[in-house]
Amino acid sequence: MKGAGLRGARRRTAGALAVGVLLAVAAVGCANPRGGAEGPKPEQGGTLTFASWHWLESGRGELLQAAVSKYTARRPGVTIRKQAVTRAEYEKTMSTQIGAGRGPDVFIIPDTYFPELAEADALEPLDGLLDPATEARLLPAASDFVVGGKRLALLSEQSPYGLFWNKKLLDQAGVTPPKSFDELFTAAETVHKRTGKIGFAGRHQMNEEPIWWSDHANWTYGFGGRWSDGERLTINSPQNVAAETAFKKMYDSPAFSLGDDASTYRSKFAAGQVGLIIDCATCMRTMVNDNKVVPTGSVGGSAIPFPSGGGSAYVALGLGINPHSRNKALARDFLKWLYSPEGQQALQRVNHPSTVGTDIEVPADLLATTPWVKPVYDALPKARKPVVDGFGSDTPRIRRIVLSQVERILTRDADPETALDQAQREAVEETR
Repeated sequence: MKGAGLRGARRRTAGALAVGVLLAVAAVGCANPRGGAEGPKPEQGGTLTFASWHWLESGRGELLQAAVSKYTARRPGVTIRKQAVTRAEYEKTMSTQIGAGRGPDVFIIPDTYFPELAEADALEPLDGLLDPATEARLLPAASDFVVGGKRLALLSEQSPYGLFWNKKLLDQAGVTPPKSFDELFTAAETVHKRTGKIGFAGRHQMNEEPIWWSDHANWTYGFGGRWSDGERLTINSPQNVAAETAFKKMYDSPAFSLGDDASTYRSKFAAGQVGLIIDCATCMRTMVNDNKVVPTGSVGGSAIPFPSGGGSAYVALGLGINPHSRNKALARDFLKWLYSPEGQQALQRVNHPSTVGTDIEVPADLLATTPWVKPVYDALPKARKPVVDGFGSDTPRIRRIVLSQVERILTRDADPETALDQAQREAVEETR
């Protein structure tokens, strides 16, 4: 029965994507035929378009440019063209372009977006791209981008989440780093009362839905919850209800950064206006990079102190090739170089404190820039991806149903148990 439900859901997903493709083609007037082209050989040179929101991130964009410049130094006839898209618009932009037979040659793929692309046959297979020695060095999370035994993308980075705090504000408030949710709540309120600053910040709005889902998974997993058992949806489990009850309590506190999107509250943390934050480690590095107000040494970090004992989410990003690319030979050559020792070392300087795709050793000078990251790394083995087990391509629809009910809990004071019961019914019906 479950298998039939998944097949039905996949047919509806494919149908919806097909409609999107037709609309996109109508909007642009024409589209490249399916299949793309090999294009010039790497030694002949050419232009390769690389899409990522990292191009827009202060500090990180420059590091990414430095990394790809090492490739073009080897291939002087090749130019890397940056396609910079904001994170909030990324999935929509890629879907529209790829659906219209266009888009970048190589692009970053969020883990929650990957099942949609795989289901729509919108990724060029990468089997055989890497030599056996490199394959053996891939991290376990590389399997997140394998479907039916076929590798459709390569793991670019895996970023753990943690609890981070401004040491100065906690010291001013006279509180110690929290080791439980109750202590976190008390610490946030105390920071707010004694310093006048924001006690705690986190995503909480539907206008950031895809990324909010990943962030919010830390509450779900942290309280021992799951959205499914791999076969059946478990949206209204007692653990999930407990997680939403706790999140609502924090949201209702005057210490919470109410109404702030991620860009806003991260800027406030960087300006010394936020005491505690749950975020991915890479984002924290961006906040404190070359920051004289909140330097990296004034930040503390730990595993997320929720009842499951460190259970949290991770953000995994893949790198894939657009099947409509006219430069597939160049794209494969670029990815093959990126997973060479030289390429991985260059990418590590872009991604740190995220991992890269292989098990290379992180240089000591990089670790010294993030003294708060070790306890976050230590919790990574307990972390899980924010994709609904057994319902990969259905995750976007489940996500919208669940977060719509979470929003009702937050903004309309809906009872958490009742709201998740409703989400369970809607999601089960949607995925039959």
